[in-house]
Amino acid sequence: MFVKRLSFIFLLALGLMSGAARAALVVDTGTPSNAIGSGWAFNANHSYAGQFSVAGALTIDSIAGYFSTDAGTVGISLFSNSGDGDGGFIPGSVLQSASVATSAGALGWNGASALDWKVGPGTYWVVFSASYGAGSQSSMPGMAPQALGGYALMQGGAWYDATFLGLGQGLRVDGTLVSSVPEPAGTMMLVVGLAGIGLLARRRRQR
Repeated sequence: MFVKRLSFIFLLALGLMSGAARAALVVDTGTPSNAIGSGWAFNANHSYAGQFSVAGALTIDSIAGYFSTDAGTVGISLFSNSGDGDGGFIPGSVLQSASVATSAGALGWNGASALDWKVGPGTYWVVFSASYGAGSQSSMPGMAPQALGGYALMQGGAWYDATFLGLGQGLRVDGTLVSSVPEPAGTMMLVVGLAGIGLLARRRRQR
């Protein structure tokens, strides 16, 4: 019975020491106020990117953007941050990528979930790229209530700093934070558990 109690205390303490995972809203710009057709054309000739920063390690669970859709796919990618040489910043290299199948639809939030993308502290870009043809009427409206750290767009295979172009796209990023700081109670229980196991081992040796 004594051994079972010690084992329970030890395992519980290890769980508390490892930190508790908790959901976190990483980015939420709110819904853009522009109507369909008044935003930026969203087809295979354009990619749009929004910049954000995180202060600690986390796992990105889902990413969604606010845009209208057409038949095809939309790529949602996570990029590193890179200076563009003109005093601004643009997406650097691809870190993670997902693809979402779409059909013609009205303006709304569209994205990918169950991503499990682990990132550390730093600055990143979320890039939306569509496979829609040049004749598509899909668009990505701007004027989201909360501005992002920066904006960029790709045209003709080249990235451009679009921070001052009023892009203002809608972006939501949800994640999971894992605290690595031991809880005081967990630390105490671990100490007690280890001490108890040591005492039990010493008693057995004395028999």
